[in-house]
Amino acid sequence: VINGALNSTLSRTLNTSFTTLLVMLIVFAFGGATMRSFTFAILLGVIFGTYCTLFVATPIAYEIAKRRSLKAAAK
Repeated sequence: VINGALNSTLSRTLNTSFTTLLVMLIVFAFGGATMRSFTFAILLGVIFGTYCTLFVATPIAYEIAKRRSLKAAAK
């Protein structure tokens, strides 16, 4: 179940992050000096958010599912 859910959300996560990063890079390049600091913060947020979704939340969800199945098997 976890593997199927991760596979279905992986492409959606990467597509959403890519399109957001593309727009933010354009705003960063063509926006004024005031927009650059804001856009840079948004860029960092999207990058770290994508990283956490793929590499932090996935193992946590897997461990939670594994513990639940072990508890159910023990009963």
